Amino acid sequence: MKKLLLIFAVAALTLTVTAQPTAKGFFQPVTADQLQFVPGDKALSGTVLIRPEFTIAGNVLKPLYTDGKFTGFESSFATRVGMGASYSLYKLVDGQPYNVYSFAAQLSLATAERPNMGILLTASAFDLYGLSPSVGIGYDFVKDSPIKQNWFLMWGLGKTF
Repeated sequence: MKKLLLIFAVAALTLTVTAQPTAKGFFQPVTADQLQFVPGDKALSGTVLIRPEFTIAGNVLKPLYTDGKFTGFESSFATRVGMGASYSLYKLVDGQPYNVYSFAAQLSLATAERPNMGILLTASAFDLYGLSPSVGIGYDFVKDSPIKQNWFLMWGLGKTF
C-alpha cells in the first residue's frame, strides 16, 4: 500500500512539474511580449507575474523596550537588504512594460547590527527610473531575544526584475 501511494505521489509530482511553463527569462527583465494587452484596459488591470525582487531598506524602525516597557523606536539607515519573490502587476505603457505595483515575501539580512536573518513582507508601487518606493514589515530571527523586540518597519527602494 505504501509503495502504491509513493508511486502515485511521484507520478502526480511529475505531471505537475511538466505542466508548468518554462522558467526561461525568470531572472531577465520583463519584455513586452510577456504581457497581455487589451485596448481600453482599466487602471489596475494588466498582467500579473511572479518575479524576483530585491529591496534595500532606507529607514528601519525597531521598537525599544526598557525594563520590559515600550519606550519608542530606534531608527537606523540602510541596515537591511532583502531578496525574494514578488507578485507584480505589469502594464504596457507606450509599448514598454511598466511595473504598477508588487507585493513581495523576502529573506532579510541585517547589514550593520547583530548579524541575523529574518523575513520581510513588502509592498511597492510606481516604477521610477527602474526602482520602486517600498514599505514593509519584517521580523528578525535573533537567538535569546524576546519576540516583541525583533519586528521592524521599513521603507526603502525595491527592484523587481
